[in-house]
Amino acid sequence: MIADALLSDLDDEELVRRLEDFWRAADNRMSALPVHNPALAVMVTPIRRFGRFRFAAVVTPWCMAVVAVPDTGIKLPPDGVTLRLDLPAGEVDFVVASMEDGGRYGTASLFSPMDEFDDQVIAEEVAMAALDELLGETEPSETASLSINLDRRRLLGFGRGTSDGGS
Repeated sequence: MIADALLSDLDDEELVRRLEDFWRAADNRMSALPVHNPALAVMVTPIRRFGRFRFAAVVTPWCMAVVAVPDTGIKLPPDGVTLRLDLPAGEVDFVVASMEDGGRYGTASLFSPMDEFDDQVIAEEVAMAALDELLGETEPSETASLSINLDRRRLLGFGRGTSDGGS
């Protein structure tokens, strides 16, 4: 499918720019809605690779999400279908979507709306931490036994004691 290759053919820097352009255009349409947090701006983290996908976290004034872009040759299911990817943090569901130009990707919501954030720097730090939690530093072949419970309270440091002695 040619549409799947549009984003896949971009190098990492071009992909970040394309994602930022796409989400900024959406921001223009979202700015009048009550879920829009004017303290925040669109930002895309640097690309991280895992398996045959490239990932980035996206911060917008209305949501924070992880985007998964497949390598060339991987065909995504139709828009709106859930794509389950096995990541170091465990299985994560991404909803397949398309850009206006046909570029296709999967997206997994982290926060929506963004009313818990009043600072761009904090939102960006949380986005980077979420990507670190999801992808870790392991090779795909080492991930079979890994499982991490990623929830908003734990990600923001509000988690209660765990059975492994952590806080």
